[in-house]
Amino acid sequence: MGTQHPDGVLLDSRRPYLPSMRPALYKEYKDLPSVAFQIGAAAGEPSALAAIGSFSDEERAPDLNTLERILHYSAGITKKIRGYAFRAAACTGALYHIELYVVCGKISGLDAGVYHFDPKGSQLLRLREGDHRTALAEASAGNETVLHAPVTIVYTDVYWRNAIKYQARAYRHSFWDSGTILANMLAMVKSLSLRATVVMGFVDKDVAYLLGIDPMEELPLALVPLGAEAAPAQKAGSKLAEIDPDWEPKTNGRLEFPMVSRIHQETSLTNPDSVSAWVQASTSKSEGPKTQVNGLPLNTLPDSALPKDSLERVIEGRGSSRAFSRDPITLDRLATLLDRSIRPIRTDYRRLKALAQTYIIVNAVESLAPGVYQVLVSSEEPRLGLHRIRLGEFRSRAAHLALNQALGGDAAVNIYYMSDLVETLRTYGERGYRLAQLEAAVMAGWGYLAAYALGVGATGLTFLDGLVEDFLGDSADGLKVMFLLAVGVPRK
Repeated sequence: MGTQHPDGVLLDSRRPYLPSMRPALYKEYKDLPSVAFQIGAAAGEPSALAAIGSFSDEERAPDLNTLERILHYSAGITKKIRGYAFRAAACTGALYHIELYVVCGKISGLDAGVYHFDPKGSQLLRLREGDHRTALAEASAGNETVLHAPVTIVYTDVYWRNAIKYQARAYRHSFWDSGTILANMLAMVKSLSLRATVVMGFVDKDVAYLLGIDPMEELPLALVPLGAEAAPAQKAGSKLAEIDPDWEPKTNGRLEFPMVSRIHQETSLTNPDSVSAWVQASTSKSEGPKTQVNGLPLNTLPDSALPKDSLERVIEGRGSSRAFSRDPITLDRLATLLDRSIRPIRTDYRRLKALAQTYIIVNAVESLAPGVYQVLVSSEEPRLGLHRIRLGEFRSRAAHLALNQALGGDAAVNIYYMSDLVETLRTYGERGYRLAQLEAAVMAGWGYLAAYALGVGATGLTFLDGLVEDFLGDSADGLKVMFLLAVGVPRK
């Protein structure tokens, strides 16, 4: 079964999930020094659409207030409805299993240390005193970006909090849900004029040791160095001591879903030499020839017509749509959403070509016939275009492919982010599976933000893997679905 849905069946019926089984949504440490956040009102600028999918090259250090805003608008609690706390980014099942940690030197307002971000208390909890950035740099084989970053955010996954409902598919959700958080974070960092890079080459067990976590139950996923300083971090004088901070709620130590931890172990890097070899092999590939769009050009909204809502206000108002009206969206809005979503990500590896390829099922878009299209990406203007695969009314099929969820049929458009896993694994080894899932999720996360900035709704949906690939036909031969984002007009 792996991480795929068997066609027509939702996971393993021998492992039913009941609402009473819902796990705790927070990792709560006991008796640690804390730094409370002072967020204040959402900033009125810059606009969300100016920040989504772009990067800053400013090399400076964030202060505490900047770091607070980045963490809050990436993974903090942004609203409470009928007693439920909703966070800044979408998460499968609202189970919120992704954790963020901060490893920093001394910055304005915050002492050097290793901290856990506590969204419930809106605070940082200190796990280690002192500057331990060189431990991360060593784990990433001397990565210069990590070494010179005043702050690095570490993403982890307490995967059993998701696997209790989604079983082995929870490993995909490790990257789907960290990817939507990362999409917010990268946009926030751009809006605050900071440099950011996504680092995927590191020794998993060494990162876990620094954080004081069990790598069999809480999986290190990604490092995100923020900002840059001229002087690199200095190596600590003494050996890094082991820590085991007290927190609740812990598992009883029994791995209910060993497949998840096994897949993660198989995609792990075990020492700095293996990290160096992986990065060198990944970055030695050429980028391929320039391309032009030969299909229907997609023209985005002109700058003068772009909504000006700020990124922070868009994030505060964001929420996955629960129903769509079947009303159409405009073609230029779809084009703008795709333009902001389908962007390269600054990483420690260079892609031979984009890992995510995009296909859409159009149900209701003004001036565009219903049907199935491939989104073409060009290195020249116009940047995006559409290649028609087949025309027709496919609402019922779209709903079926989305695991028989009405949202798929009612949406104006279903966006499938796909990847050639065979080529990705050939280029990046087993760790390429993580890259493919994460990149698609970041793109979908940018699509989420762009949709809400443009005044339409969006939601992520699960899907029947094999049936989607069969339906898309020969043009998607060899591609596997990574993420499905449904976009439409919310039903009032």
